[in-house]
Amino acid sequence: MRWKHLSQKWKSCIIRYGCALTAVQRAERLVQLASPSRKDDLIKELRNAGHKNWEPMAYPESLLIEVENDITIREVQEQIAAQMRNPPDNRNAVMQLNMGEGKSSVIVPIVAAALANGDQLVRVIVAKPQSRQMAQMLISKFGGLRNRRVYYMPFSRALKLDRQAVIGISDMLHECMRNGGILLVQPEHILSFKLMAPECYIAGREDVGRELMATQDFLESKARDLVDGSDENFSVHFELIYTMGMQRPIEMMPDRWMLLQQVLGLVRQLAPAIVHDLPLSVDYHPGVSGSFPRLRILRSDAQALLLQRLAENVCENGLEGFQISRQPEMVRKAICIYITKQDLDAAEISAVEDSVVWTETIKSPILLIRGIIACGILAFALGQKRWRVNYGLASRTPPTKLAVPYRAKDSPSPHSEFSHPDVVLVLTSLCYYYDGLSDADLYTAMEHLMECDQSDIEYQAWVKDAHNLPPSFNQLQGLNLRDRPQCTSEVFPALRYSKSAIDYFLSHIVFPKEMKEFPHKLSASGWDIGKHRSLPVTGFSGTNDSHCLLPIDVDHLDLPEQKHTNALVLEHILQPSNAIELTEPAPRERSDGTHMLATIVRLSPPVQVNLDVGAQILELDNLEVARAWVALHDHTKQVVVFVDDDDEMCLVDRNDRDCRVDQLRTSSFFTRLDLCLVFLDQAHTRGIDLVLPAHYRAAVLLGAGLTKDKLVQACMRMRKLGSGQTVVFCISPEIQDKILESAGKSRSSDITVEDVLIWSISETQTEAHRSMPLWVVQGERFVRQEKIWNEVQNASGKTTLSKVHAEKLLADEAQTIDHRYRPRHTQEQPSRLFDASDQDIQRIADRCRQFDDLQFDSTTLQEEQDANCLRRSNRSARFREPHRLNQPSTAYTLTSYMLAFEALRDSSAGNSFDVSQLAGDRKLFVTADFVKTVKQSGGASFVSDIFQRPVQWLLTSWMPGVTVVNHIMIISPFEANALHESMKDGIHVSLHIYKPRCNSGYAPLDQLDLYNISARTTQLTVPRALVIQINPFAGQLYIGSREDYPEICKFLGLSIWATTVGMTNQGWNVAADGFILSDDKGRVGGQSGLTKSPVNFFKILMSTIRRNGDGIVKTHLYSLLTGKLFHDAEFETEQFSMI
Repeated sequence: MRWKHLSQKWKSCIIRYGCALTAVQRAERLVQLASPSRKDDLIKELRNAGHKNWEPMAYPESLLIEVENDITIREVQEQIAAQMRNPPDNRNAVMQLNMGEGKSSVIVPIVAAALANGDQLVRVIVAKPQSRQMAQMLISKFGGLRNRRVYYMPFSRALKLDRQAVIGISDMLHECMRNGGILLVQPEHILSFKLMAPECYIAGREDVGRELMATQDFLESKARDLVDGSDENFSVHFELIYTMGMQRPIEMMPDRWMLLQQVLGLVRQLAPAIVHDLPLSVDYHPGVSGSFPRLRILRSDAQALLLQRLAENVCENGLEGFQISRQPEMVRKAICIYITKQDLDAAEISAVEDSVVWTETIKSPILLIRGIIACGILAFALGQKRWRVNYGLASRTPPTKLAVPYRAKDSPSPHSEFSHPDVVLVLTSLCYYYDGLSDADLYTAMEHLMECDQSDIEYQAWVKDAHNLPPSFNQLQGLNLRDRPQCTSEVFPALRYSKSAIDYFLSHIVFPKEMKEFPHKLSASGWDIGKHRSLPVTGFSGTNDSHCLLPIDVDHLDLPEQKHTNALVLEHILQPSNAIELTEPAPRERSDGTHMLATIVRLSPPVQVNLDVGAQILELDNLEVARAWVALHDHTKQVVVFVDDDDEMCLVDRNDRDCRVDQLRTSSFFTRLDLCLVFLDQAHTRGIDLVLPAHYRAAVLLGAGLTKDKLVQACMRMRKLGSGQTVVFCISPEIQDKILESAGKSRSSDITVEDVLIWSISETQTEAHRSMPLWVVQGERFVRQEKIWNEVQNASGKTTLSKVHAEKLLADEAQTIDHRYRPRHTQEQPSRLFDASDQDIQRIADRCRQFDDLQFDSTTLQEEQDANCLRRSNRSARFREPHRLNQPSTAYTLTSYMLAFEALRDSSAGNSFDVSQLAGDRKLFVTADFVKTVKQSGGASFVSDIFQRPVQWLLTSWMPGVTVVNHIMIISPFEANALHESMKDGIHVSLHIYKPRCNSGYAPLDQLDLYNISARTTQLTVPRALVIQINPFAGQLYIGSREDYPEICKFLGLSIWATTVGMTNQGWNVAADGFILSDDKGRVGGQSGLTKSPVNFFKILMSTIRRNGDGIVKTHLYSLLTGKLFHDAEFETEQFSMI
């Protein structure tokens, strides 16, 4: 920064001195390269005389980099650097440069040094896996004679910012610019900062929002971005989301995951036959008895056969919660077509949706099963996703027990979540099926089971799926959870992989708590990083395969000097010295990972580098791979280099008895890599630079979905490929079949390196085609949001945001099952693609036309989108101030109340049902204090489910001279406390304690005779019609007597008889859920007065609201709401002892 203050003579003198130093250093390097074994390096050094296409006087810091690092900047490096410093027309641009040409180590520093001139803020954008190595490189390049500081801004939504904290961030950014520093950031840091401002405005924190907006304006005008790895940082699979609004349970819980688990149970049942019929189309590992098999669909024929047999089984036998087995064969056939065929014609849709089964209760399960089968949820989970490679569990903050996306094998994305709830449910289930339950999980499940109403029945399902469970533990009474050693050594190993035990744990512990959704979201993507701003964005990558997926504001520069890059890389890979190795399946007694390592050790010529770009070693983590490999290898190599969980290059020494892990950069082996084996996992087969000996050979492990970009990036970790270093492609039977299909060959022995490349290119085309619809949706959303931002920005670039404009940036996050899966007559496409007046939209549409048969329906997009979400509940409700308990009880009166079911109007149950229909004879009320538990501030998105009080205290009243209760009012605990003393003198009113009967082992309390406070001494009679109303409102799950059964059916408008021919002739018409569409008098709902079936309303009320998502299966109310007809024998007199 002091250079500009020197005189011209001093500058000239220093430059000449620097050039002289570089000449001396070059001469020394030439002497060192005089060895015959380094002939290629010598020729390369002789060809690079230096300073041919750039002037040291113009870029003195580039000269300083040469001197400090003992290098000479090559012509090709300066060609790219010149374009990055000054792109054509000052537009955003990315370009291609071959791997190993010094993009990160040379070009980024010299470009950053030239641009960081005090007038602009230079940001180096790099993905997380490469961020640590980039940080070390920048510190080494800028921290010496150049004396420049590297700044960081690890921004996320988890930060609790006030106005002063934002000012501190702004001051740091200004300081970085003034001092010529370099800001190293990741894409999520930039996008998170951008979304924080509108979030603050929406949340009412405008003082913080204004400071954030001012800082964002500064970044928009002064930031000069350098993108290292443009293909990854502009990826369509990266989208940052801020969820907004009141968190709420997902639709149709808990039936949603119970149906999915039953479907997966059928998959387990059908899989062996599929494997028998199509052994090459399925990757199948049966596992222990009672477990779910490790299953992956490899070909479309197996997928089609599995889905067809699955649909037929469902339609023939039904599922719990989806009983259609009694329906006529014609109806079942229509449903089978409906749930298996994605594109339906009008007649096929009408055959189901206009039939008697299409009720509010039944249509959601039908649509869900259609989503699982026809819309591809199951095929997506079992065919396109690999456990521990594309998804798995993760330990992170905030904690989650759900499956999350993985960037690569054993590399969970730090904040990502799958956006589609049914994908989450299926993948989470598969994670626990494959990995089993931990001891802590089993303890939690057991403790919950012990308190379950149907514990013995549930436990017998566990026992049925148990593997070698000792007979003494076949009954629940034989378990003693206090004896932990016995549980962990004898019981839990047998139950660890039990599908029934895992399903119970997920259904009662994980899903009710974790499966929530938000109504709205703020989102940002790579389009926001690549937008047109005051200063251009420039970047580069080693390949250009994803150039069609770049944002429209980013140009891909095909520099004439670099057009040979792709051909040069392919030439290196196609060298005759590179080979193919066809691997055999692992024997049953050996894991796939150990078998692969043993195969690599036996290869000749020997292999020193293992590039697991296809994630073939799943059972072992990187450290375990390193230890296993060094143990199998001969003693010619002493250590194995690998990358640990913190993205640090580490090593394991075979001679270290303590098996310690040391960092490579502080080890003596850093300069002695000829004594090292090197293992790079899938996440680190790009962006890692190691100077390996020229004779080293690498084993490249191929895997499913491996694109040309990833394959080439992995191969080019061998920087001297084609100049001494070689690769051997290790191909598993699964990939052999895919390559043979792509190459049109029949024998695996005929596979060549050319066939491997052809297959990887076809995978690239498939990936681009699959990603294009998501690119379109992100682009359309970006264009819409930019118009909103432009509305609030003045000519000087200052943005004046308001809450109204911030809310315009919101998009819908939650989607109904109907919206996701219901068939439409026309394919859904982004509507604005047809807007010819919008130039940006037309550019997006023009690029779409380069691809045929794009699937724009939202289901496909959501299945395949890994939305990088930072989930945090936006506080849409605040708890009320507590009541003052010292208020005199005699002064308390009830002044505000409403009909009981009106309290549920703003709940998820009340969203689709008019609760005023449940008023009955208008004798059941709730007080306003009982209803209002929080101060609502979430607007239309507020859902009261989690804020509903349990029913505990009742007031009853009666007329003088009678013993029959006339009205019941449900009150809050505070009101009960305030009224307690005054009730002792009540003549016509009484205070009662009440609890709904949720366990069949307990006596019902609906006679209100357990605990009463009143001056009256005689027993009151509560009319059963009034009891029938309060019990379902409170969440009672069991019907007390045979007399109550017809009464509750009458209240709900359900038929108590199976429809006969005679009833049909009299005009009776009953829906599939039992609701009376018409009785013999033509009344809808019979005597209930209801005009719409309340079944779905009460399902949501019973399970989602009253039990927080916990299941109600095997209870009277569940059976009643799923269409069961009860008989007198099921209501035998029960005796209860009051304890």
